[in-house]
Amino acid sequence: MSGDGGFGEDLIMVDEQLSSSTLRGDSFISPSSPLLMDDLSLGPDTPSTTPGTAQLPSQLAMFGLLDYTVFSAMLAMSALIGVYFAFFAKQKQNTTAEYLMGGKKMGIFPVSMSLIASYISGITLLGMPAEIYVYGTQYWSVLIAILLMSIGCGVFFLPVFYKLQLNTSYEYLQLRFDRRVRLLGSFLYIISTLLYIPIVVYIPALAFSQVTGVNLHLVTPLVCLVCIFYTSLGGMKAVVWTDALQTILMFGGAIVVVVVGTVAVGGIDVVWRRSEMSERIEFFNMDPSPTVRHTFWNIAFGSFFGWITHISVNQGMVQRFLAMPSINKARIMLFIFCVGVMVIVSVSCYTGLLIYATYHDCDRVTTKIIHASDQLLPYFVMDVTGFIPGLPGLFMAGVFSAALSSMSTGLNSMAGVIFEDYIKPRLSGKVSEARASLMMKIICAAIGVFCVCMVFIVENLGGVLQVAYPLNHPLV
Repeated sequence: MSGDGGFGEDLIMVDEQLSSSTLRGDSFISPSSPLLMDDLSLGPDTPSTTPGTAQLPSQLAMFGLLDYTVFSAMLAMSALIGVYFAFFAKQKQNTTAEYLMGGKKMGIFPVSMSLIASYISGITLLGMPAEIYVYGTQYWSVLIAILLMSIGCGVFFLPVFYKLQLNTSYEYLQLRFDRRVRLLGSFLYIISTLLYIPIVVYIPALAFSQVTGVNLHLVTPLVCLVCIFYTSLGGMKAVVWTDALQTILMFGGAIVVVVVGTVAVGGIDVVWRRSEMSERIEFFNMDPSPTVRHTFWNIAFGSFFGWITHISVNQGMVQRFLAMPSINKARIMLFIFCVGVMVIVSVSCYTGLLIYATYHDCDRVTTKIIHASDQLLPYFVMDVTGFIPGLPGLFMAGVFSAALSSMSTGLNSMAGVIFEDYIKPRLSGKVSEARASLMMKIICAAIGVFCVCMVFIVENLGGVLQVAYPLNHPLV
C-alpha cells in the first residue's frame, strides 16, 4: 500500500492491476480464483465509452446534483485553505522552515491526520477490498506489519532525524557517506515519486469517471490543478490542513458506506457467516512456501520491510517529524498515525467481505455485469447506497481526497528535495529565505504540471512501474 498502505504496497497493487486478465469460471468465486484486481485494465483494451473509461451498468443510479455539490465543496475548501495560508495567515510561506516544515510548530492532530491521508491512497481504498473479495482475510494481518513499522520508526529513525534537524532526509546520506550518495538517494526518490503520483491520481479519476460519466481527461486535470494550486501557494501548512480535511472525508465516506451496506445485507453476522462458508476467513496460514500468495509470514513480517522502507526515511514523513515542536509530540503523532492507518485498512478489508456477502451468489465480474474488477467498489457504492442523495458524492470525495493528499505531499516534498539537493548548492552567494521559498513554489507547480501530463500516458507505464517499486529499497 506510499503509501499506500504506503508507497510500496500501493505499487505492488498497481503492478497487479496493470496486468489485464479475464476471470473465468462459475459465478461463485472461490478464494483460489485468479486475482480479481488483475482485471484493472489501464490499457487500450478496456471496454469503454470514453478513452480509458469503462462505464458502470446504466441501470445503476448516477451522480445527482447533491453528489456533485459535495465533491465540488471538497475541492473548493481545499483551494481556500491554500489561499488562506498563502495570503492571510500570520506566518506567510516566505521561509524554508515555513514552506517545508510549517515553522516547526504544528499541532499533533492536523499532522497526524495529514500522515494518514498521505499514506492511504485511492489505490488502497479501491484495491484492498478487491484483494479481500477474492483471496480472503489473510492480507488483514498486515496490521501487524504496520504496528511493527511504527515501533521501529519511533525507536530507531525518529530520534536520529529529529536530532539532526535536516531540511531533507537525504542530507543524512551526505553526513554518513558523501554527496554522491546523497544525490543518488534523492534522485531515486524523485523518479519513483514522479512515477507514483500519476498512478495514484489516475485510478480514483477512473473510478469517478465510471460512476459519473464525466470524461476522465476532463476531471483529472481539473482536480490536479486544484491540488497544485494549494500545495504551491500554501506550503506545508496548507498540505497538512487540507490533508486533515481530506482524512475526515476519507473516513466519513468509507464508514458511512460500510454501515449502510452492512444494514442492507443483514448485519455483521451475515457478512461473517457468508465469508466463512466460502473459506475467506483466514488469518494464520503458516505455510512457509514463498510461492503461496498470502501467508501469515509474508504479510505480517514481509510487508514490514516495505512499510519501514517507505515510511521511515521518506521525505514527507521526515518533514512531519520536524514539523513537531518536540520529539515527544512527534512520537504521539506517529502513534496516532499508526492507529489511523490500521483503522482505515481494517475498514477497507471489511468492505471486501461486505461486497462478497452482498454478491456471494452472483459475481458481477464473471457474469459481465461490470467489465473489470476496478469497478467493484464503485459499483457497490452506487448499487447499495445510490438511493441516498449525496452519499456517493461523499464516498468519491473521500477516495479522491486520499489521492490528492498523496499528490500534495509528494509535490511539497519533491520541491524541497530538488531545491536543497540540486539547485541551492549551485547558486552563487547566500540565497535569501524569500527567494528560496519562491523558487520552491515554482518547482512545486512545475512538477505538478508534469505529473498531470504523465497521467495521460499512464496506460503505457506498466513496465516502468515494475522498476519504480524497487528504486527506494536501497535507502534504508
